[in-house]
Amino acid sequence: MLVPESFELTNIRLRRPRLSDAPAIFEYGSDPEVARLADWPILTCLEPLLETLHRREVLWNEGIEYYWIITPKKPDKESDRAIGAISCRVAENVAENVAENGAEIGYLLNRKYWGMGYATEAAKAVVDWVLSQPEISQVWATCDIENASSIRVLEKIGMHREKILRNYSIRPQISCHPRDSYLFVRKGNTNTAKRKPYRI
Repeated sequence: MLVPESFELTNIRLRRPRLSDAPAIFEYGSDPEVARLADWPILTCLEPLLETLHRREVLWNEGIEYYWIITPKKPDKESDRAIGAISCRVAENVAENVAENGAEIGYLLNRKYWGMGYATEAAKAVVDWVLSQPEISQVWATCDIENASSIRVLEKIGMHREKILRNYSIRPQISCHPRDSYLFVRKGNTNTAKRKPYRI
């Protein structure tokens, strides 16, 4: 599978992360509102983040998970600043074999940029690209049942709510007990030849 290192979209650009992105990532990863419904602990220092960025490089090279930084297309100093991220993890199954031969996406965005359509634009680009790959039959995503913003993004990009995953994931910022999540799935389109390719 040929994986694009960047996507040039209308309002944003997706690119591979760099260690120099760490302070900008820390800014939104340490925001309680951004992390409230996440399944990872809120960031409290830079060192673990640097280790995570290195691990993501290894996962990319091994073809396990791909991770892109979201940057705004602005003619100013913010134009290459990390304002969020989106990932695609290739796996054989998830959630009791609901989705086989597919990939899972996940994303987050700096709170300053909520409501601008950036998460939707990034997610649509990645999902469309993933489903253009002949070896991928479907894409899935999970989110907490109270995560209304993420639910709207997934619905806007054509993903369908498949089921509720009971006691699926711990959200450490709000509970030490597993919480229910929605599983969203979008099936592949066999007619991929007519799709307009993304600039990479």
